[in-house]
Amino acid sequence: MTKKNIRRKILKEAAVPYIVEPQAEIPGVFSTTITSKGQVVVPASLRRRYGIEPLTRIMIYDDGESIRLKPVTHQAIDRLCGVLHGHNLTKVLMDERAADREREDARRLRS
Repeated sequence: MTKKNIRRKILKEAAVPYIVEPQAEIPGVFSTTITSKGQVVVPASLRRRYGIEPLTRIMIYDDGESIRLKPVTHQAIDRLCGVLHGHNLTKVLMDERAADREREDARRLRS
């Protein structure tokens, strides 16, 4: 047996078994396999639809029964602009910092 044939045989043995049975096509349902490194392949049609490019961060949500993957794309970040308008977050932050200073001062006085 040549080196090339031996290598092919090893690769065939190491390949991940895929489902051979034909599955009914269900719109919006995709099947993929997790690799031994824990990686998941997102189908190209979904990557194009949701603007997922290499190095796109993915948020994983676990609701106890299922998991949901949500890409953090530029479009998603743009949609968040202005969401917190009117909440006066600067005042909230300054109040929290003042309370932290008071707690630290009280702790120093006790010591």
